[in-house]
Amino acid sequence: MFVIFGTLQITTSFGPVEQNQYQNYNNTEFWQLNRLSKFFTLFFIPIFPYNTIYWYYCPICNYGIELDSVGFKSYKSIAEINSSFIENKISEEEKNIQMQKIHNALQKNAETERSKHLEASKEWVETVSKKNDAELIEILSSKSSGYNPAFIIAAEEKYKKRNLLLLESKTMPIKMILK
Repeated sequence: MFVIFGTLQITTSFGPVEQNQYQNYNNTEFWQLNRLSKFFTLFFIPIFPYNTIYWYYCPICNYGIELDSVGFKSYKSIAEINSSFIENKISEEEKNIQMQKIHNALQKNAETERSKHLEASKEWVETVSKKNDAELIEILSSKSSGYNPAFIIAAEEKYKKRNLLLLESKTMPIKMILK
């Protein structure tokens, strides 16, 4: 018996999301939202997906950002509203009202996430206090994606506190001289 199996990629476009200006050119374009699903196939029929990638990209240069599923859901809502507006299914006023609701929800989610990490960062204060300034700078720069967000917040707060103390100690003699 002859069995043919393989893979298949299916790209789904959800439409325009936001108008952005990319630094390499002066045009402002509506960036697009796409989903790339990779399927295992049997006899050229897609059986089940084994990978899904969401991305938000510029249609001119194809520069884009890969999104997680939460970010994708938010952008998908925006793309659906924009598509409805372009197809004259909703008025500009309705579009603005719906967009405002989405942006408020996104802002609320971001604040909730930040406060959750801020609360968890209190547990990391002791660990962060053992780090020197060079280690804190390294944590806060390029390698920050590998750390717990709560740890990053604790590191940011500790670094700011150390810099403020350093600035105060440098300006103290000047204040004393001026008196």
